[in-house]
Amino acid sequence: MKKIVTLILLCMCVAVMHANMYTSLYSDHKSFSIGDILTVHIQESSKASASSGSKTARSLDHGASMDAGQGPLRFLPMASMSGGANNTFKGDANTTRDASLSSKMTVTIIDIDESGNLVIEGSRKVTINGEDEITSLSGIVRPQDVSADNTVNSQNIANSNISYKGKGAVNEGSRVGLISRIINFMF
Repeated sequence: MKKIVTLILLCMCVAVMHANMYTSLYSDHKSFSIGDILTVHIQESSKASASSGSKTARSLDHGASMDAGQGPLRFLPMASMSGGANNTFKGDANTTRDASLSSKMTVTIIDIDESGNLVIEGSRKVTINGEDEITSLSGIVRPQDVSADNTVNSQNIANSNISYKGKGAVNEGSRVGLISRIINFMF
């Protein structure tokens, strides 16, 4: 009986060492394969603002004056010339951008790199009243960042590329027209 227990324990240790040399006997290790599906909780927000200002001023004055003539030209009245130029510019610019995206979507493991990290990719298209909303996501996830219910937070995705686009009549109606873009470009 003692030999059987020893043999079973030895087989278990060899199997664990073979599966992953760094896995503890007490850890809840999940193995992942290409084609497996993960759920991503997307919680992204960004806020940026910038401002700039400039002010320039130039002033230019010229003047000339002439006294009464000398000798036989004394009868000429006193002449005077004057000129001036003023150029002032003041410019202010402010920009503020505030964006947030909250969603939940599934992605597929498309590769596992040499470090064991999961390369993921996925997209989701939702159509509401003829408007398409397309969310795309790709990146790299460490296996230890995947929770027991196969979910991962978007903040734990390395080299993440998250895109959210809309297509349809509302999106087209909010675009600046060609003539307005030309006028804005020229002025």
